[in-house]
Amino acid sequence: MLVLAVGAVIFAEHSDPSKLTPPIDVKHLPVSGPAPALDAKGWINSPPLTPAALRGKVVLYDFWTYSCINCQRTIPYLRSWFDRYRSDGLVIVGIHTPEFDFEKIHKNVEAAVKRLDVTWPVALDDDMTIWHAFNNESWPADYIADQSGHIRHTHIGEGDYSQTEDVIRQLLRVPASAPRASVVSRGDTRADQTSNPETYLGLQYQDPQFPLIEIQAGSHDYATPKPGTIAAPRIVTVDHQSEVVLDPGKVSGALVGKWSADNEKATSQSPAAAILLAVHADEVNLVMATKTGKPIDAIVEIDGQPVPKGERGSSVHDDGNGRTVVTVGGSDLYYILRSPAVESHLLTVTASAPGLEAYDFTFG
Repeated sequence: MLVLAVGAVIFAEHSDPSKLTPPIDVKHLPVSGPAPALDAKGWINSPPLTPAALRGKVVLYDFWTYSCINCQRTIPYLRSWFDRYRSDGLVIVGIHTPEFDFEKIHKNVEAAVKRLDVTWPVALDDDMTIWHAFNNESWPADYIADQSGHIRHTHIGEGDYSQTEDVIRQLLRVPASAPRASVVSRGDTRADQTSNPETYLGLQYQDPQFPLIEIQAGSHDYATPKPGTIAAPRIVTVDHQSEVVLDPGKVSGALVGKWSADNEKATSQSPAAAILLAVHADEVNLVMATKTGKPIDAIVEIDGQPVPKGERGSSVHDDGNGRTVVTVGGSDLYYILRSPAVESHLLTVTASAPGLEAYDFTFG
């Protein structure tokens, strides 16, 4: 078996390492340095927030980017805390640090903030200035500062929501008998166990020795892979490090037909250009856009058939001709598959026209 070094990089960037986070004593939180000033390129839902404006408040700094499924899953919890504790002195600042270039376009972020019902202040960190000031490395990541502006708690990834709320309550001096935030319903996105690692379709994150999907720079006409060469990789933990394991001679997916690739994405160059992916998961998402901004249908199949009604993500619909499709318009995360249980499938996403841009698969 091959152990892919790229797996550790993927795990560090979009992950749920909360399972490795030990319990903390909220009554004896360590005192770290002061939170950096927010040198943002712009603001949504708020005028610029200075250290003076935040003094005397408990501040939760949430690093996110709108096409990140892990970040989207944390939003209902942030909303619940914001609604419950802002009258007690809690301020939440969403620090939107883009992963892809389209996330640097402020109108895209503004639309996502509205669509995702993010009602707290959002600082636009287009060039990662705030990210680097916090020495941050992951989406999502939360840093909580006390009333004097010192960082008292850090949490990377999803999970541990009850513990984070305990930290907020302790720093705000909320009585133990006071009501907690409302219970969150996850809705369309879940965090169930899967085996697929995050799978990028741009060159920037490809390991040339052990690619999950073989992608070449520039334009290329990709042949249909030989039967038996596509298999889902597995994530294993070795010495507390998460690694991707793939059998020799296998890939987890393939491009078929004419595609062009750059650092961030693969772009279809002809109708019927397709992406094949071996999936062992209950949830599949794909970041997509179009080159011109005009909508393009992406035809989605599992095991060569339309996606059954009970397994369609909310972005998938029937086009009236017996096909299950995602109509890709804006640059965004699209919800492809929502199965009731973890299952193995061959997923096919086929561009109906040139100009479909595919960036990144995420799973559960």
